[in-house]
Amino acid sequence: MGRLHIVAVFVVATLSTTVGCHKRFSGAVTQPNPLKAPVDTLRISEKVTIVTGDMELKIPRNQDGFALTQSGRYPLKNVANFTVVSRDRLRFHVQLEHKWPEYAEVTNWKAVLIDDQGRMYRPETVEKRLHKHVVRMWDFEQRSVRRSHGTRGKIVAINDDGHLRRQHMGNLSVFRGKADFVFYHHDIFTPRIKSMTLLVGRSGLSFSFTWRFADKQQPGLPPSIIKVKSLGLRHSDFFGSWLTAAR
Repeated sequence: MGRLHIVAVFVVATLSTTVGCHKRFSGAVTQPNPLKAPVDTLRISEKVTIVTGDMELKIPRNQDGFALTQSGRYPLKNVANFTVVSRDRLRFHVQLEHKWPEYAEVTNWKAVLIDDQGRMYRPETVEKRLHKHVVRMWDFEQRSVRRSHGTRGKIVAINDDGHLRRQHMGNLSVFRGKADFVFYHHDIFTPRIKSMTLLVGRSGLSFSFTWRFADKQQPGLPPSIIKVKSLGLRHSDFFGSWLTAAR
């Protein structure tokens, strides 16, 4: 394993948090409707990626050569896309990353699919594809520096004395889970569909993956979310109610 030589700099950051009973993370992409262009292969959508973080998962931002470094949050990538198997069947491929293995087990999550007309569908089956433990490790040294004016000037050189202050290797581990949600219904997907939103959630947490079908980017919320709000419900209330009913 190659050694990463850096000067460790300790940074104190202030984090602001909001208190709530339900956290929702959203992502969206605009693309043409997969059924409008005839092809001979399976029609696969664009990926929607939602990047989250955890204050306990830190990784150096600079990892090449000799450099001052600061710690940043490790990006947890939650990804979804779908395959149009037929007009009656859709297969959604979902990846979730988390520091806890039970949260990365996608089969433990509930899902619901909403189209632009407000029609809701529950998955026919959930098929597990992967549950992986991902480990990242890095080596670093603490070195002294020389400054232009005593102890307060600019850093002009980094001394090669890291061996005087040996450091433990840095590491973090996360869990990555993948599964497929398969939806089946007559004409669940047609060339007239303008948007679809896949809601994946469990108690206190949900992800909203939205695909808008248009040739150009359209501002504003997807129609499926607008229809939910028109009922006088917040998004978290709607999804929480669905989870309760699905138990």
